[in-house]
Formats: sequence, structure tokens, C-alpha cells
Amino acid sequence: MSDSLTARFQQRRSHSDKARKKSLWVSLLQAAVVILLILVCARFVTVLVLSFQEDPDFSAPKTIYLPQRKLEHQMAVSEFQNAAAAPATIPQLTTESLLANVPALPVVPDVDFTPVENEALVSESDALFGQSGLMGALGALSSQASSVSFLGITEEASRFVIVMDISTSVVNSAAAAGVDFNSIREEAKKLIGNLNANTLFGFVQHSRRYDAFQNTLVPATVANKDSALKWLDDRFRTDGFSGGGWRGGPDGSDGILPILSFVFSMQPDVIFLISDGGYFTSEGNQPVPLNDVLSHIRNEQRQLASDVRIHAIHFPDERNIQDGRVGDGMRRIATANGGKYRKIGR
Repeated sequence: MSDSLTARFQQRRSHSDKARKKSLWVSLLQAAVVILLILVCARFVTVLVLSFQEDPDFSAPKTIYLPQRKLEHQMAVSEFQNAAAAPATIPQLTTESLLANVPALPVVPDVDFTPVENEALVSESDALFGQSGLMGALGALSSQASSVSFLGITEEASRFVIVMDISTSVVNSAAAAGVDFNSIREEAKKLIGNLNANTLFGFVQHSRRYDAFQNTLVPATVANKDSALKWLDDRFRTDGFSGGGWRGGPDGSDGILPILSFVFSMQPDVIFLISDGGYFTSEGNQPVPLNDVLSHIRNEQRQLASDVRIHAIHFPDERNIQDGRVGDGMRRIATANGGKYRKIGR
């Protein structure tokens, strides 16, 4: 009896162990299936969510619009340019209606009129203007003007030339007045140092023929000043004799008339004329009359836009009061051309 129970108990125990093992494997299999299902579902969910997202698109529009403020500035500039480009129209004035009823002018007889010049009064009036400072103030209005002082005559000039007679008679007259030609050279060099760069200047020395520093007026730059100083040291004559290669007029003439033509061709506004008034020509050794000089200057003045002021510095020589020479007529040359006159000596 007991053996059968034991066998039956052992049989039941082995059967329950098998069932337990089978149940365990089934549970593990079910758990694995569940985990697999969860993973598959998670994968599909992830793919499904990502499939709804689009890749970013990097692009720019073909038309770029400027800010409104820049557009307004461009429009303002364009309007200004259009307004500036438009030509200004000025209505033409006519006087035809006035001229229609104007009577003919009466016939006026020709009358010869010779004005009387009072040289002393003219010279004194020039001195009064100079002392009041009006001449200097008017000349200083030009930004290119320099204060030019030479042998006692002061002027505000923007384009000037010094014309120096270096003949033997002038050297002797200057020496008699206590003036050495070397001192004249030093005063010219001092004058050059005081010029501003915008002033145009020139030098001409002459006897019956002439020699010029330059053929035209040159600005008073540092280089031109140095060249002028060297020219005065090397070329300016103080012995009363002209140098070789000096020039005359285009037609071969010499004397003061072709010299004045050359000086006026520089178009100065001021001329300093230094001489004793004894102007001669080589042709027949004839003196040049004062009236010829005055007439020649008037003809040259007419060819310029404005008259040139001529200042005369006179070293008198008693011999030049004869034969129709210029002599003391240097004063008339100055007063007739708006310049100043200074006599040194006698």
C-alpha cells in the first residue's frame, strides 16, 4: 500500500515539474512576443512621425528690395540732378519798340581839343590816395596780389614786370644821386622774397636791346624765385654795357618801342619803368621822342582788357632835356597811365 502511494506521489511530482517548466517557457515566450510587438510598434510609430517632417529649403528671392529710406534718398538725388541739368532760360531783351520813334542825332561839328595836363596836381592827388591807404585796400581785394615796393614806390600787384635801363648814362646818373646799381639788384632780390606764390612777375633789363628773365610772367614759386635770384646774380648788368645775344624787335629794330611791345605782350597789370629818359635807337643814333613813346603805349593799352599802370622811377640827366628826348617826360608817362612818378637825384 505504501509503495503504491509513493509511486503515485513521485509520478504526480514529475508531472507537476514538467507542467511548471512548460508554463515557464510559455511565459518567457509570451514576454518575448510582447517585447517584440512593443519594439515593432515603436519602430512604426517613429517612422510614422518622422515621415511627416519636410527637409528645410534654403532659397532666396530673385528680386531684392532696398530699404524705403534709401529709395527716398535716390529719388531725391535724381530729382536734384534733373533740376540742375535743366538749362536756365533768360528772356531776351529787345529795344526795337523804343528805337522806332527816336529822332536822328544832330550833327556835331568836329572840334580839336587839346587837354592841359597839370602834372604837379596829378602827382599830388596820387600821393593823397596812397597816403589814405585806398589804393592799397583796393589792390588787396585780389587774393593773388602782393605788396610790391621798389625804389620808393609801393604797389599792390598780381602781375608785374620791372623794366630796368642799364645803359651807361643811367649808371652814371644813379651814381650821381648816390645810388649804386648793386644796391638796386639787392632791392630787387628783397622784393622777390616778399612775393606770394600766386603773384606773377618778370624782369627785363635793356640798353638799346633787351634781355628778359623769362619770355612770360611766371608765378612766384620757390623754384622760380631761386631762378630769378640766380639770374640777378649772374645776368644783371651793373657796368653800363649790354650783354651778347640781347634781342631787339622782330623786324630788327631796337630802342624803347620794341622793348615796350615785348613787355606789354606779357600782359602785366603793373610796370615799373626805371630810366634817365635818354632812349636812343641804333639806327642813326637818334633819340626816341616823348610823343612817340606815349603814342606807342596808348596803342598797346588798347589791345589789353584793362589798362596797365606804369610807374616811372627817374634818374635825371641834364643832357636829356634836348633833342626831343623823353627826359623829364618820364612824369607824363606815369601820370598818363595811372602810375606814380619818383625822381631820384638833382
